[in-house]
Amino acid sequence: MLISQDTASAARIGSAASGGESVGTTTGVRVGRWSVVLFALLALIGPTQTRSQDGGAAPLLDPANIESAFSHVVRTVSPGVVSIRVQRSALAPATAADAAGHSAATMVVVNGAGTIISDGGAILTNEHVIRSAQRIDVTFHDGVTQTARVTATDVRADLAILHTSRRDLPAVRFCDWAGVARGQWAIAIGNPFGLGGDGRSCVSIGVVANLGRRLPGLGEADDRLYHDMIQTTASVNPGNSGGPLFNLRGELIGVVTAMHTRSAADQGVGFAIPMSPQRLQRVEQLLRSETPAYGFLGLTTRDAAVDAGEAANGGGGALVETLEPGGPAEQAGLREGDRIVRMDDDEIRGAADLAVRIGEATIGSAVVLTVQRGRRLIETPVVVVRRDVERVESLRGGAIGWRGLRVAAARAVDAGGIVVIEVSPGSPAERVGLRVGDRIERVQGAVVEGVAAFREAVRQSEGAVELRLADRRRVRIDPP
Repeated sequence: MLISQDTASAARIGSAASGGESVGTTTGVRVGRWSVVLFALLALIGPTQTRSQDGGAAPLLDPANIESAFSHVVRTVSPGVVSIRVQRSALAPATAADAAGHSAATMVVVNGAGTIISDGGAILTNEHVIRSAQRIDVTFHDGVTQTARVTATDVRADLAILHTSRRDLPAVRFCDWAGVARGQWAIAIGNPFGLGGDGRSCVSIGVVANLGRRLPGLGEADDRLYHDMIQTTASVNPGNSGGPLFNLRGELIGVVTAMHTRSAADQGVGFAIPMSPQRLQRVEQLLRSETPAYGFLGLTTRDAAVDAGEAANGGGGALVETLEPGGPAEQAGLREGDRIVRMDDDEIRGAADLAVRIGEATIGSAVVLTVQRGRRLIETPVVVVRRDVERVESLRGGAIGWRGLRVAAARAVDAGGIVVIEVSPGSPAERVGLRVGDRIERVQGAVVEGVAAFREAVRQSEGAVELRLADRRRVRIDPP
């Protein structure tokens, strides 16, 4: 579960004296907040009719009907929900570094959930749930547990497809996205804290609180873009990640992904990736085992501050922070500090807006960026290239990924060099035996003392690359 925390103090609404209830001003009857819930739900499930005093038909507020509506949905969709248990390697504390020259790694268990989306057994979940998994176990509604394999991933969209050996599984139905709106019921089914590990997934109920929510900063370290999320009041906890969010018709409207909380004590706010037409297109590509392509211009941006003088020139826009040396944006003449206000004929409202539009642009096409530089507006065409995680991580200057492994600067206790922090299953790095905690000292015989040196060394090598590790092993990693 991705968790965003805000340490600011939370203002609590309501008082213990009122008990969360309001008092009717005309009848003197105390009306509970659940009365509002009953009236709203009856509009959806259709009223049960009874006779009023004047002989006409009148709706009957029967709590049994409310319970039956939710129970029916849960019974119908539960066979299509699975619990996921992932084992992955992680670095142990620095004091656990051993004399062999690599940091000690430990196995951690991560709980998640997933949704069966085809009778061929395809299971949709979050990519961050199964990332770096050494083993994935899926438990079905009937309690049967099987080992799963990853068949497709989309890191940018944070989606993944799993398969087991089971077939003829009950697939859930996707929603008509045009009918999704604020205030609709939302049912989250998943595996919070591993409590659904026996196959009986846990249920929580709320509403769609909002649509199109941005979660800036939460996924940037892993190159994820959470820009159009569903916000829900359904209870979401660690272990719900990857699980479904349904409407009252039992249709899949989203994949539960993250929560925002002010502290560990409050209930937080849940977020789900919407199954909008754009996301469904990504899912269809993953079902065909095609890696979705995203556009890339070779720059990083942030939201531009808007003052009264800038507002007349196109609103907020995206302020260029860094440029990839020799990348498309730099070659087109963009500079740090430029404010991108339009892309082709569309206004750019901020950094996330630009990222989405670039990502959806056709690879190899030229887009026209309108840039404000000082008092001038400049139009410049930029060629869109395919987004590559290694280039993105290099541009950001943090931990980088290469041929299935991610490395970062080693801790001081490891006496310099770089350390492997992640190895992707089935990658060239895994095939040669690299593991989390290995410390790399040399690339092609040259000493590498940090991430920047490693980046430059591997960038210059297109074929097999030899790495020498601190424990004196030598491995040769072939291109993917």
